Amino acid sequence: MRELIIIGGGAAALSAGMYALGKQIDFVMIYESLGGKAGWRQSLVGQEEVEYLAGEEAVRIFERKIAMQSDRAIRDTVTAVHRADQGFRVETRNHGALDALAVIVATGATPVRLKAPGAQELLGQGLGYSVTTHAHLLAGKTAAVVGATHRALRGVAELARTAEKVYLIVPELHDVSLPMMHAVSQRPNVEILAGYTVDEVVGSMNVEEIVVSRAGEQRRIAVDAAFVDLGLRPCSEIVQHLVRTDQDGFIWVDERMATTVPGVFAAGDVTTSFGEQVLIAIGDGARAALSAYDYLLMRMPVAR
Repeated sequence: MRELIIIGGGAAALSAGMYALGKQIDFVMIYESLGGKAGWRQSLVGQEEVEYLAGEEAVRIFERKIAMQSDRAIRDTVTAVHRADQGFRVETRNHGALDALAVIVATGATPVRLKAPGAQELLGQGLGYSVTTHAHLLAGKTAAVVGATHRALRGVAELARTAEKVYLIVPELHDVSLPMMHAVSQRPNVEILAGYTVDEVVGSMNVEEIVVSRAGEQRRIAVDAAFVDLGLRPCSEIVQHLVRTDQDGFIWVDERMATTVPGVFAAGDVTTSFGEQVLIAIGDGARAALSAYDYLLMRMPVAR
């Protein structure tokens, strides 16, 4: 039996692994791929330099260090996590069941994709799913944001600080009543297109236009970038039967990244506290590992 199993391979999981490595915890990390979203850049027309992503260097160092620990890294898919006699049992697709006293879940979340021609082809070429990560690229430029989630509206507010023009495309008319919607509607450089849907994302090499329509009326909007936030799907299925989640499936954690089940911790985008930033994920991963270490220290046998 291991002391700790870390599930995931993104920034939060890698940070937890580095902390565990430094504290000489007997751990193993189970992941499908290493690195997560740390390298998801945008490339815009006229962009002179490769986009800088704060925290990426740290993630790459963590990734190389963990990959070198052949006895602590398993590339596999976790199918379920259950309670066991002395801790928890983690079921995997190819390596059977592994037991540990504590578990950290850092499996991330996936965005709801925009189903429109050109959206997949121009992903990373001016179309993205994280406003917060790439907003700094749009200073003095024109951007479109599709969706009315809290993240989308916060992203519009952030873009409006430096962008010349921001279009907010809200497919559902009832969403315009949200308080944050009212706040962004007061920005002079924000135009809200309520009730419009995206018909196409246009561009030869990079995003150049967004084609939207409402009630049969079509409109073409010239933009430098488009961001989509129609919601996130947390990858929490493996523990939803075990720990408390919110109505969308995000794992509830406290300020120490502890779940409602002692011995189970969570970090990163899969939790209710995610911040959609690599640096925040790194901090949360380290905090989860610290809490797991404290939990393990309290379970050490008493010397006689």
